[in-house]
Amino acid sequence: MKKIVPWVGAGAVLAAGVLTFAHAGVAAEAVDAPSSLVEDYSHPGAEAILSEFGLKVLKGDGNIQFSSRKSFEDEVYCPVAEIQVEKSVAVEPYGYYYCFKTSGAKGVLTLEVPGTFGVRAGNSAVKATAQTDEGTEVFDIPANTPKAIDPGDGNGLPTAVLVELRIG
Repeated sequence: MKKIVPWVGAGAVLAAGVLTFAHAGVAAEAVDAPSSLVEDYSHPGAEAILSEFGLKVLKGDGNIQFSSRKSFEDEVYCPVAEIQVEKSVAVEPYGYYYCFKTSGAKGVLTLEVPGTFGVRAGNSAVKATAQTDEGTEVFDIPANTPKAIDPGDGNGLPTAVLVELRIG
């Protein structure tokens, strides 16, 4: 019996050690575990885009992505294959072209672009939704075609706020 007791005692200590090790391993795995795979559809780098380019991009499916901003004074436009959003501002350079690359057959991006006066579709037709003085308006824009959104009346800046771009 004396031989069994030390053996049971050693086994209990060994088992406790295994359980402690296993428990510590679970804790370590929990710390190193990847975050949830639930997609929140936030635009990648949205905060940096807002601070650097003054563009508020919100959510989308990833098939419409901000690519660059051009200023009116540079007289350089977005590449023809990209969506171009035209915005007026009251001070130099008096406006910007925001460029968006597209991928896939369908895509959506919610954003806020106050002072929008036009949108040019890229290689795909675009539905552009804007808040205007008349309410919410949806503009169907054929591929590679520009469309006036709110050109203004010549005395002030356009008041439309572009809120969504959609392809497909």
